Amino acid sequence: MKYIITIISLFLLFGQAESNEPFVVLEYKGVTGSGLNKENIFIKNQNYSYNHEVQSGESLSGILDKYYGNSGLNMKIVEVSIIEMNKHAFVRNNPHFLYAGKKIKIPSLNEIMNLVKNEKNAINQNSSSKSNHIYFYGN
Repeated sequence: MKYIITIISLFLLFGQAESNEPFVVLEYKGVTGSGLNKENIFIKNQNYSYNHEVQSGESLSGILDKYYGNSGLNMKIVEVSIIEMNKHAFVRNNPHFLYAGKKIKIPSLNEIMNLVKNEKNAINQNSSSKSNHIYFYGN
């Protein structure tokens, strides 16, 4: 009987401690799209592209934000697309080293999609010309 009372006491003691512990409720608002810029010309016209002259001190992330900011696009894919289409403007394809004064093409959404789609076709056809494609491996 002594053991049963001890077990019940421990249960009540720890049960009360657990109920008095603070907890945090995180509010989930979901993705509402309210922060998206629906007036972005690249979103409104999927064939729109632009030629940009790189200024001294500009970064690729700043250029991405200028043209595709709040568009809801995956900026990593856009970044890789710009590098692939403008190899002449980057030191060893490094997104952190742009040549000032170079003109780079800011691709349209359709051009970006074609780069990604062509990757699958190039692998299936065993094409030897792989320089104009973006490759993603894995799932």
